[in-house]
Amino acid sequence: MGARTRRVTATAMVGLALALAGCAAPGLPAGETAVWELQSTPSPESTSIDVGVTRLECASGVTGTVLGPRVTAEDDRIVITTPVADNRSDAATCQGNDVVPVTVKLGEPIGDRMLVDGACLVTEAADTSFCEDAVRWRP
Repeated sequence: MGARTRRVTATAMVGLALALAGCAAPGLPAGETAVWELQSTPSPESTSIDVGVTRLECASGVTGTVLGPRVTAEDDRIVITTPVADNRSDAATCQGNDVVPVTVKLGEPIGDRMLVDGACLVTEAADTSFCEDAVRWRP
């Protein structure tokens, strides 16, 4: 391998490393943390659910844009994570944020599985009153 090829390869590797550094860690959603609550009672036959999403951090009362919900179907539970877009503000009041309605498509019937808020499992939300119980519905 010539010097020029090594330089190009090294530059490409540095670029790749920088691009990957901006990605979310495995298991964590991209975006900022939000929690969700059911807006209506599902049934075991439900293939979608209506939830209300609330940004966790102080944001002057605004939850903002909900990014695509992440759904992970497991044998005994369906884990749903609802990240929100960065509000681009470091100066915000903490009066509580609004609830944004979202329909989450599950891709299959709920069956006899629990519905779990993924933010309560892997983010700073786990230690808040929003997550006293990460299970949002039990069959």
